[in-house]
Amino acid sequence: MNRRRVLGALAASAAAYPFRVSGNQGGVLPWSDLAPLPPGTRARYTDLASITGDIVPTGEFFVLHHGEVPDLEAPAFRLAIGHRGAPPVRTLGLDELAGLPRKQSVTAFECCGNGGIGMHGLVGAARWGGVPLAPLLEGLIGPESREIVFFGADHAEERLRGNRYPGRFARSLPVTDALGPEVMLADTMNGEPLPREHGGPLRLIVPGFYGVSQVKWVERIEVWPSRFAGWFQAKDYVTVRGTETPSGILHTASAIGRMRLKSIVTRIERAAGGDLSIHGLAWNDGASDIGGVEVNVDAGPFRAAELQPAAHRFGFRHFRLGWPSPAPGEHRLVSRARDAGGVQPTEEEASRYKATPWENNGQVARRIRI
Repeated sequence: MNRRRVLGALAASAAAYPFRVSGNQGGVLPWSDLAPLPPGTRARYTDLASITGDIVPTGEFFVLHHGEVPDLEAPAFRLAIGHRGAPPVRTLGLDELAGLPRKQSVTAFECCGNGGIGMHGLVGAARWGGVPLAPLLEGLIGPESREIVFFGADHAEERLRGNRYPGRFARSLPVTDALGPEVMLADTMNGEPLPREHGGPLRLIVPGFYGVSQVKWVERIEVWPSRFAGWFQAKDYVTVRGTETPSGILHTASAIGRMRLKSIVTRIERAAGGDLSIHGLAWNDGASDIGGVEVNVDAGPFRAAELQPAAHRFGFRHFRLGWPSPAPGEHRLVSRARDAGGVQPTEEEASRYKATPWENNGQVARRIRI
Protein backbone atom coordinates (compact mmCIF):
# COMPACT_ATOMS: atom_id res chain seq x y z
CA MET A 1 0.00 0.00 0.00
CA ASN A 2 1.30 3.44 -0.89
CA ARG A 3 0.75 5.56 2.21
CA ARG A 4 1.03 8.90 0.45
CA ARG A 5 -1.54 7.92 -2.20
CA VAL A 6 -3.97 6.78 0.50
CA LEU A 7 -3.61 10.04 2.44
CA GLY A 8 -3.91 12.12 -0.70
CA ALA A 9 -7.05 10.33 -1.85
CA LEU A 10 -8.74 10.70 1.51
CA ALA A 11 -7.80 14.33 1.94
CA ALA A 12 -9.17 15.13 -1.50
CA SER A 13 -12.55 13.57 -0.84
CA ALA A 14 -15.10 15.25 1.42
CA ALA A 15 -16.85 11.89 1.66
CA ALA A 16 -13.79 10.09 3.07
CA TYR A 17 -14.09 9.37 6.77
CA PRO A 18 -12.00 7.03 8.92
CA PHE A 19 -14.62 5.49 11.17
CA ARG A 20 -18.35 5.07 11.60
CA VAL A 21 -20.70 4.72 14.54
CA SER A 22 -24.09 3.68 13.24
CA GLY A 23 -27.23 3.26 15.26
CA ASN A 24 -27.54 3.61 19.03
CA GLN A 25 -24.71 1.41 20.33
CA GLY A 26 -25.07 1.19 24.09
CA GLY A 27 -26.25 4.78 24.38
CA VAL A 28 -23.76 6.20 21.88
CA LEU A 29 -25.45 8.42 19.31
CA PRO A 30 -24.41 8.24 15.64
CA TRP A 31 -22.55 11.15 14.11
CA SER A 32 -24.26 12.82 11.17
CA ASP A 33 -20.98 13.89 9.53
CA LEU A 34 -19.68 10.38 8.78
CA ALA A 35 -19.98 8.37 5.58
CA PRO A 36 -18.48 5.10 4.29
CA LEU A 37 -14.85 5.02 3.26
CA PRO A 38 -14.18 5.12 -0.48
CA PRO A 39 -14.09 1.69 -2.16
CA GLY A 40 -10.67 0.07 -2.18
CA THR A 41 -9.34 1.83 0.93
CA ARG A 42 -6.83 -0.54 2.49
CA ALA A 43 -5.81 1.51 5.51
CA ARG A 44 -7.36 0.68 8.87
CA TYR A 45 -8.52 3.48 11.13
CA THR A 46 -8.99 3.55 14.88
CA ASP A 47 -12.65 3.99 15.84
CA LEU A 48 -12.21 6.93 18.20
CA ALA A 49 -15.77 6.60 19.47
CA SER A 50 -14.94 3.21 21.00
CA ILE A 51 -11.92 4.37 23.04
CA THR A 52 -12.94 4.40 26.69
CA GLY A 53 -9.67 3.31 28.34
CA ASP A 54 -5.94 3.89 28.16
CA ILE A 55 -5.20 1.63 25.19
CA VAL A 56 -6.65 0.63 21.83
CA PRO A 57 -6.98 -3.15 21.26
CA THR A 58 -4.30 -4.33 18.86
CA GLY A 59 -6.76 -5.41 16.18
CA GLU A 60 -8.42 -1.96 16.24
CA PHE A 61 -5.21 0.13 16.19
CA PHE A 62 -4.76 2.08 12.95
CA VAL A 63 -2.57 0.59 10.22
CA LEU A 64 -0.95 2.48 7.35
CA HIS A 65 2.25 1.55 5.52
CA HIS A 66 4.58 3.16 3.00
CA GLY A 67 5.20 -0.02 1.00
CA GLU A 68 4.58 -3.74 1.25
CA VAL A 69 4.81 -5.40 4.64
CA PRO A 70 8.08 -7.36 4.84
CA ASP A 71 8.04 -10.98 5.99
CA LEU A 72 10.86 -11.29 8.52
CA GLU A 73 11.46 -14.80 9.82
CA ALA A 74 12.03 -14.58 13.57
CA PRO A 75 14.72 -17.30 13.83
CA ALA A 76 16.83 -15.65 11.14
CA PHE A 77 16.27 -12.04 12.19
CA ARG A 78 19.36 -10.06 13.23
CA LEU A 79 19.51 -6.45 14.35
CA ALA A 80 22.72 -4.75 13.16
CA ILE A 81 24.12 -1.81 15.16
CA GLY A 82 27.15 0.25 14.18
CA HIS A 83 28.47 3.39 12.52
CA ARG A 84 27.58 4.94 9.19
CA GLY A 85 28.72 2.85 6.23
CA ALA A 86 30.79 0.48 8.36
CA PRO A 87 30.32 -3.20 9.27
CA PRO A 88 28.12 -3.58 12.34
CA VAL A 89 29.81 -3.44 15.70
CA ARG A 90 27.26 -5.86 17.10
CA THR A 91 24.34 -7.94 15.88
CA LEU A 92 21.55 -9.29 18.04
CA GLY A 93 18.89 -11.87 17.45
CA LEU A 94 15.44 -11.74 18.98
CA ASP A 95 16.37 -14.26 21.66
CA GLU A 96 19.34 -12.12 22.70
CA LEU A 97 17.19 -8.98 22.80
CA ALA A 98 14.58 -10.79 24.89
CA GLY A 99 17.25 -11.56 27.49
CA LEU A 100 18.17 -7.90 28.05
CA PRO A 101 16.58 -5.62 30.68
CA ARG A 102 13.13 -4.62 29.53
CA LYS A 103 10.57 -1.87 30.00
CA GLN A 104 6.95 -1.08 29.19
CA SER A 105 5.09 2.14 28.52
CA VAL A 106 1.64 3.21 27.40
CA THR A 107 2.25 5.56 24.50
CA ALA A 108 -0.15 7.26 22.09
CA PHE A 109 0.97 8.53 18.73
CA GLU A 110 -0.71 10.14 15.77
CA CYS A 111 0.06 9.88 12.07
CA CYS A 112 1.41 13.27 11.01
CA GLY A 113 -1.07 13.17 8.11
CA ASN A 114 -4.03 12.72 10.47
CA GLY A 115 -5.94 15.83 9.48
CA GLY A 116 -8.57 17.22 7.17
CA ILE A 117 -12.11 15.97 6.86
CA GLY A 118 -12.66 12.66 8.59
CA MET A 119 -9.05 11.60 8.89
CA HIS A 120 -8.68 11.79 12.64
CA GLY A 121 -8.74 8.02 13.15
CA LEU A 122 -5.03 7.75 12.37
CA VAL A 123 -4.12 7.78 16.05
CA GLY A 124 -3.88 5.12 18.73
CA ALA A 125 -2.41 4.19 22.10
CA ALA A 126 -0.96 0.86 23.16
CA ARG A 127 1.12 -0.73 25.89
CA TRP A 128 4.49 -1.27 24.24
CA GLY A 129 7.13 -3.57 25.68
CA GLY A 130 10.74 -3.99 24.67
CA VAL A 131 14.36 -3.05 25.20
CA PRO A 132 15.51 0.50 26.05
CA LEU A 133 17.55 1.88 23.16
CA ALA A 134 20.26 3.76 25.07
CA PRO A 135 22.09 0.70 26.47
CA LEU A 136 22.35 -0.77 22.95
CA LEU A 137 24.31 2.31 21.86
CA GLU A 138 26.85 2.25 24.69
CA GLY A 139 30.40 2.69 23.41
CA LEU A 140 29.20 3.89 19.99
CA ILE A 141 28.47 7.54 20.79
CA GLY A 142 31.37 10.00 20.56
CA PRO A 143 31.83 13.78 20.51
CA GLU A 144 31.36 13.78 16.75
CA SER A 145 28.10 11.78 16.82
CA ARG A 146 25.12 13.81 15.64
CA GLU A 147 22.23 11.51 14.78
CA ILE A 148 21.06 7.91 15.16
CA VAL A 149 19.53 6.50 11.96
CA PHE A 150 17.00 3.65 11.97
CA PHE A 151 16.52 1.55 8.84
CA GLY A 152 13.40 -0.52 8.34
CA ALA A 153 13.13 -3.66 6.24
CA ASP A 154 10.31 -2.22 4.12
CA HIS A 155 11.50 -1.24 0.66
CA ALA A 156 10.12 1.66 -1.33
CA GLU A 157 11.07 3.35 -4.59
CA GLU A 158 12.47 6.84 -4.13
CA ARG A 159 12.64 9.65 -6.68
CA LEU A 160 14.90 12.63 -7.10
CA ARG A 161 15.03 15.00 -10.09
CA GLY A 162 13.56 12.41 -12.43
CA ASN A 163 15.74 9.55 -11.18
CA ARG A 164 14.18 6.52 -9.56
CA TYR A 165 16.16 4.26 -7.27
CA PRO A 166 15.45 1.54 -4.69
CA GLY A 167 15.37 2.63 -1.07
CA ARG A 168 13.93 1.69 2.25
CA PHE A 169 12.11 3.51 4.96
CA ALA A 170 14.55 5.22 7.32
CA ARG A 171 14.36 7.99 9.89
CA SER A 172 16.82 9.59 12.29
CA LEU A 173 16.78 11.11 15.75
CA PRO A 174 19.24 13.57 17.26
CA VAL A 175 21.52 11.76 19.71
CA THR A 176 19.99 13.53 22.70
CA ASP A 177 16.48 12.40 21.72
CA ALA A 178 17.54 8.84 20.90
CA LEU A 179 19.19 8.42 24.30
CA GLY A 180 16.02 9.44 26.16
CA PRO A 181 15.01 6.86 28.78
CA GLU A 182 11.56 6.44 27.25
CA VAL A 183 12.82 5.39 23.77
CA MET A 184 12.70 1.65 23.12
CA LEU A 185 12.81 -1.09 20.53
CA ALA A 186 9.46 -2.79 21.05
CA ASP A 187 8.69 -6.45 20.43
CA THR A 188 5.34 -6.63 22.23
CA MET A 189 2.09 -4.71 21.89
CA ASN A 190 -0.59 -4.89 24.57
CA GLY A 191 1.17 -7.85 26.18
CA GLU A 192 1.42 -9.99 23.03
CA PRO A 193 4.19 -10.46 20.43
CA LEU A 194 4.28 -7.47 18.10
CA PRO A 195 2.15 -8.28 15.01
CA ARG A 196 3.80 -8.05 11.62
CA GLU A 197 1.37 -5.33 10.45
CA HIS A 198 2.47 -3.18 13.39
CA GLY A 199 6.18 -3.58 12.70
CA GLY A 200 6.95 -7.02 14.11
CA PRO A 201 9.24 -8.43 15.06
CA LEU A 202 10.86 -5.12 16.13
CA ARG A 203 9.88 -1.46 15.89
CA LEU A 204 11.05 1.82 17.31
CA ILE A 205 8.86 3.59 19.88
CA VAL A 206 9.65 7.27 20.47
CA PRO A 207 7.03 8.67 22.87
CA GLY A 208 5.95 12.20 22.07
CA PHE A 209 6.79 11.99 18.37
CA TYR A 210 4.50 11.56 15.36
CA GLY A 211 3.94 8.09 13.95
CA VAL A 212 6.42 8.59 11.11
CA SER A 213 9.22 8.43 13.71
CA GLN A 214 8.04 5.07 15.06
CA VAL A 215 10.05 3.09 12.49
CA LYS A 216 8.64 -0.39 11.87
CA TRP A 217 10.62 -3.58 11.08
CA VAL A 218 13.87 -2.06 12.35
CA GLU A 219 16.82 -4.17 11.23
CA ARG A 220 19.74 -1.72 11.21
CA ILE A 221 20.79 1.18 13.46
CA GLU A 222 23.68 3.50 12.56
CA VAL A 223 25.41 6.31 14.44
CA TRP A 224 26.07 9.22 12.06
CA PRO A 225 28.45 12.17 12.42
CA SER A 226 26.28 14.23 10.07
CA ARG A 227 22.67 15.05 9.38
CA PHE A 228 20.64 12.27 7.76
CA ALA A 229 18.77 13.54 4.70
CA GLY A 230 16.84 10.44 3.58
CA TRP A 231 13.70 10.63 1.49
CA PHE A 232 11.31 10.15 4.42
CA GLN A 233 13.30 12.51 6.60
CA ALA A 234 14.26 15.60 4.63
CA LYS A 235 12.36 15.39 1.35
CA ASP A 236 8.86 13.99 1.87
CA TYR A 237 8.05 14.44 5.54
CA VAL A 238 8.70 18.13 6.01
CA THR A 239 6.25 20.83 7.03
CA VAL A 240 6.40 24.02 4.98
CA ARG A 241 5.03 27.04 6.83
CA GLY A 242 4.93 30.70 5.94
CA THR A 243 5.51 33.62 8.26
CA GLU A 244 4.77 37.26 7.64
CA THR A 245 7.82 39.49 7.09
CA PRO A 246 8.17 43.12 5.96
CA SER A 247 9.01 41.85 2.47
CA GLY A 248 6.16 39.33 2.27
CA ILE A 249 5.42 35.75 3.30
CA LEU A 250 8.57 33.74 3.96
CA HIS A 251 8.16 29.94 3.70
CA THR A 252 10.53 27.61 5.53
CA ALA A 253 10.63 23.81 5.88
CA SER A 254 11.15 21.75 9.00
CA ALA A 255 11.31 18.00 9.55
CA ILE A 256 8.40 16.22 11.24
CA GLY A 257 9.20 15.57 14.86
CA ARG A 258 7.29 16.05 18.10
CA MET A 259 3.50 15.94 18.17
CA ARG A 260 1.49 19.11 18.48
CA LEU A 261 -1.29 19.59 21.01
CA LYS A 262 -4.61 18.25 19.76
CA SER A 263 -8.08 17.29 20.99
CA ILE A 264 -11.24 15.98 19.37
CA VAL A 265 -14.80 15.19 20.46
CA THR A 266 -15.18 11.44 19.90
CA ARG A 267 -18.67 10.39 21.04
CA ILE A 268 -21.99 11.57 22.47
CA GLU A 269 -23.67 9.36 25.08
CA ARG A 270 -27.32 9.46 26.13
CA ALA A 271 -28.03 9.45 29.84
CA ALA A 272 -31.26 8.90 31.77
CA GLY A 273 -33.82 11.66 31.37
CA GLY A 274 -32.71 12.69 27.90
CA ASP A 275 -29.52 14.51 28.91
CA LEU A 276 -26.38 13.85 26.89
CA SER A 277 -22.70 13.81 27.72
CA ILE A 278 -19.88 14.85 25.40
CA HIS A 279 -16.71 12.74 25.45
CA GLY A 280 -13.36 13.23 23.77
CA LEU A 281 -9.61 12.72 23.72
CA ALA A 282 -6.63 15.04 23.95
CA TRP A 283 -2.90 14.40 23.52
CA ASN A 284 0.41 16.19 23.09
CA ASP A 285 4.14 15.38 23.10
CA GLY A 286 4.31 14.79 26.86
CA ALA A 287 6.70 17.69 27.43
CA SER A 288 4.09 19.41 29.59
CA ASP A 289 0.80 18.45 31.18
CA ILE A 290 -2.44 19.16 29.35
CA GLY A 291 -3.92 21.84 31.59
CA GLY A 292 -7.50 21.75 30.36
CA VAL A 293 -10.00 21.15 27.56
CA GLU A 294 -12.96 23.32 26.62
CA VAL A 295 -15.95 22.49 24.41
CA ASN A 296 -17.98 24.78 22.21
CA VAL A 297 -21.55 23.82 21.19
CA ASP A 298 -23.22 25.58 18.27
CA ALA A 299 -20.75 28.49 18.28
CA GLY A 300 -21.64 29.36 21.86
CA PRO A 301 -19.10 30.09 24.57
CA PHE A 302 -16.37 27.56 25.31
CA ARG A 303 -17.07 25.65 28.53
CA ALA A 304 -14.50 23.82 30.63
CA ALA A 305 -14.77 20.04 30.39
CA GLU A 306 -13.93 17.56 33.13
CA LEU A 307 -10.41 16.32 32.32
CA GLN A 308 -9.44 12.85 33.50
CA PRO A 309 -6.14 12.75 35.42
CA ALA A 310 -3.10 11.67 33.41
CA ALA A 311 -2.55 7.94 33.90
CA HIS A 312 0.43 7.93 31.52
CA ARG A 313 2.70 10.79 30.53
CA PHE A 314 2.52 9.96 26.82
CA GLY A 315 -1.02 8.58 26.72
CA PHE A 316 -4.49 9.90 25.94
CA ARG A 317 -6.32 12.32 28.20
CA HIS A 318 -10.08 11.72 28.33
CA PHE A 319 -12.49 14.61 28.81
CA ARG A 320 -16.22 14.85 29.46
CA LEU A 321 -18.86 17.59 29.52
CA GLY A 322 -22.56 17.34 30.39
CA TRP A 323 -25.01 18.44 27.69
CA PRO A 324 -28.45 18.78 29.32
CA SER A 325 -31.60 18.65 27.22
CA PRO A 326 -30.24 19.64 23.81
CA ALA A 327 -32.80 20.90 21.32
CA PRO A 328 -33.76 18.63 18.41
CA GLY A 329 -31.87 19.23 15.17
CA GLU A 330 -28.26 19.33 14.02
CA HIS A 331 -25.53 20.56 16.34
CA ARG A 332 -21.88 21.48 15.89
CA LEU A 333 -19.29 20.62 18.56
CA VAL A 334 -15.68 21.78 18.79
CA SER A 335 -13.04 21.15 21.46
CA ARG A 336 -9.79 22.92 22.21
CA ALA A 337 -7.02 21.81 24.58
CA ARG A 338 -4.46 23.83 26.49
CA ASP A 339 -0.92 23.07 27.69
CA ALA A 340 2.24 25.03 28.55
CA GLY A 341 2.72 25.83 24.87
CA GLY A 342 -0.64 27.54 24.51
CA VAL A 343 -4.13 26.78 23.22
CA GLN A 344 -4.97 24.41 20.37
CA PRO A 345 -5.41 26.67 17.31
CA THR A 346 -8.46 26.98 15.14
CA GLU A 347 -8.38 25.18 11.81
CA GLU A 348 -7.78 28.53 10.08
CA GLU A 349 -4.90 29.40 12.39
CA ALA A 350 -3.32 25.95 12.01
CA SER A 351 -3.44 26.00 8.21
CA ARG A 352 -2.58 29.66 7.55
CA TYR A 353 0.39 29.96 5.17
CA LYS A 354 0.91 26.19 5.42
CA ALA A 355 1.88 24.48 2.18
CA THR A 356 1.94 20.82 3.34
CA PRO A 357 -0.73 18.65 5.01
CA TRP A 358 1.39 17.32 7.88
CA GLU A 359 1.03 18.19 11.58
CA ASN A 360 -2.56 19.43 11.37
CA ASN A 361 -3.67 20.11 14.94
CA GLY A 362 -6.46 22.59 14.25
CA GLN A 363 -9.72 22.44 16.18
CA VAL A 364 -12.01 19.74 14.76
CA ALA A 365 -15.71 20.46 14.17
CA ARG A 366 -18.07 17.50 14.64
CA ARG A 367 -21.76 17.40 13.71
CA ILE A 368 -24.57 15.35 15.17
CA ARG A 369 -28.34 15.31 14.74
CA ILE A 370 -30.47 14.89 17.84
